[in-house]
Amino acid sequence: MIKQTFQYFLISFGGGFLSQLLQDWLGNHYFNDFLKTNLVNLLVALLAINITTLGIVLTRLRELTDKYECSGVFDSTKQQMLASIREQLGLIVFSIAALNLLPSPKLIDIPSIDIFVNSLISACFIYAMMILYDTAKSVFIIIDFTDGK
Repeated sequence: MIKQTFQYFLISFGGGFLSQLLQDWLGNHYFNDFLKTNLVNLLVALLAINITTLGIVLTRLRELTDKYECSGVFDSTKQQMLASIREQLGLIVFSIAALNLLPSPKLIDIPSIDIFVNSLISACFIYAMMILYDTAKSVFIIIDFTDGK
């Protein structure tokens, strides 16, 4: 779990940094401006979507364990789902902290701090998209399992 979280962080931060380089090259900072005003709302909305989706998946897992009388088989899956929710809550807290760093006058003297902080902010969004993708994959796995019988 920790390895996957670290891997997701590196991918997200790399993507966030690349988005900063691309925006600087294009001379357009729409993505940064959009995230500054909407990131926390987006993360809360994605959390709500994922919780609802996980609820549907858990319901189906419960049906499967009851049908095949195999309690405890999906315990690690349930733990991963709970970890996913914790990650999303952490992203919300982390993004609020990162958004508060950017206008800080104490950080103005640090070279390229805006690129670093904007990369972190973008990374929060990218990480949330990766979690959403994983959640969506779980729905398709359940559907394939059901249709495969």
